[in-house]
Amino acid sequence: MKAQFDHQLLMSFYLWFEKELLSEDLKAYQTGLSNTFKYVNFNDIPDSFVGYQGQFRQLVAEEDVDVPNSGFFVGGSFITGDSSQNGGVHVDYNNGRILFPSASGQNLTITANSTVKEVNTYTTNADDLSVLLHSDFIEEGQSSQYFYNKDSKLDEKIYFLPACIISLVNSDNEEFAFGGEEDTKSRIRVIVLTSNEFILDGVVSRSRDMVRKNITHIPYNQLPYGQSFTLKNFPYNYNTLKTNQGDNALISHINKVSPTVAVSDTVRERLNKNISIAFIDFDLSTYRFPRV
Repeated sequence: MKAQFDHQLLMSFYLWFEKELLSEDLKAYQTGLSNTFKYVNFNDIPDSFVGYQGQFRQLVAEEDVDVPNSGFFVGGSFITGDSSQNGGVHVDYNNGRILFPSASGQNLTITANSTVKEVNTYTTNADDLSVLLHSDFIEEGQSSQYFYNKDSKLDEKIYFLPACIISLVNSDNEEFAFGGEEDTKSRIRVIVLTSNEFILDGVVSRSRDMVRKNITHIPYNQLPYGQSFTLKNFPYNYNTLKTNQGDNALISHINKVSPTVAVSDTVRERLNKNISIAFIDFDLSTYRFPRV
């Protein structure tokens, strides 16, 4: 199946929102973190690779930060993060791991000075209750797991906190002009989860100020991330990717941003009281010709 409008909208919003968190006037990332990697027998990577897990999830893939992740060290020797130049070694930015060709073996000594997201970003197709009640949550930097559900570990999905979980809530076409042009009105929801009130307030405040901004659509086949959140092309720069779409790129306009910290009694009864939650709804308009 070919990617459709909803696929493109959600991922384009994700890339844009990720860049907003990394922007100069927010800087939701940390640099110079001493990172070590150890071999793990992962079952979600191809047999032709071996995986080494780092101490941090969600390494910053974006080049336009104070100190970009340019590579790592193997046995003290620097290795570039460019898989086309390093013998086919890939960095999984989402999970904070490095994937080596299987011939590299299981006994490598790998270190890095990493730039790491302060707020992790995820997409989901699940509804709010499923995310909050049927997921496992781990506070970044802790060995023990932080669960919202008090009764049992459900193992459906693991999120590392602080986190923004992004989903497409609904989308509807309204006639806009003769010739088949329509206004596709969409609502994207960001659930912010963290035990740090400063981070929560910062993300909510910044999101409120995103109103009336435009989001450039990135075609699905041009998304920067490939399998296991490795980069298709290194280095990655969101602004360059956006500019490359040209003047005729499809645009979504943010009409309204609505933050709230209210949750239902059902959810509240099951939540870990140390975790704060905010829901941020982004109402978008996209003028397009869906039947052309």
